[in-house]
Amino acid sequence: MAASRRLLGGSPIIAGPHDVRIERDPGGTILRASHDGYARDCGVIHTRFIRLSADGRALDGEDSFSSASGGTLGGSDEFAIRFHLHPAIKASRLADGRGVMLLLQDRELWTFATLADAVELEESVFLAGTDGPRRTVQIVIYGRVGEPAAVRWSFRHTPPAAPGSRPDRAHEPELPL
Repeated sequence: MAASRRLLGGSPIIAGPHDVRIERDPGGTILRASHDGYARDCGVIHTRFIRLSADGRALDGEDSFSSASGGTLGGSDEFAIRFHLHPAIKASRLADGRGVMLLLQDRELWTFATLADAVELEESVFLAGTDGPRRTVQIVIYGRVGEPAAVRWSFRHTPPAAPGSRPDRAHEPELPL
C-alpha cells in the first residue's frame, strides 16, 4: 500500500464522476460515453465517441467537451487527452507532429493520427502487470476547451509490405561514392 501511495502522489482518490452515461450500438461497433468528473471543478462534461470498423483494423474516436450548465465554454480551461500504451508497444512520433507509429510486439504496425495541433509522447506507468509497475509511454493531445469543440483521432492498422516488394527507385539520382 505504501508503494502505491508514493507512486500516486500520496493522495487517495476520494471523488470522481457521479453521472456516467453509455450508449452502445446494437451491433457492438459504436460506443458513446460521457461523465461529469470535471463538472464541479471546471464546469465541463467530457464525452468520448468510439467506432470500431467491421474488420477491426480501424478505431475512430472523438473527444468533446461541453458546459455542465448548458452555457458556452470560454476556452480558458486546458485539457489533455491521454492514450496510455502497453510497455510492449514501441511508439515513434511522426515528423508532422500529428501522429504516432506504433509497433506491437508481434511486429504489427498501427498509426495514431489526429488533426489536433500536436501530439506528444510522454512517460507513463503501467500498473496492470503482475510484476508490478513498469515504465511505458502515453500519447497526449493538449488543447483548450472549446477550441475546437471536438478533437478527432484514429488508430489504423498498417498492412505489411508484400514479401520481396521494394519501392521503385529507378527515378532517383545515383550518388557518387
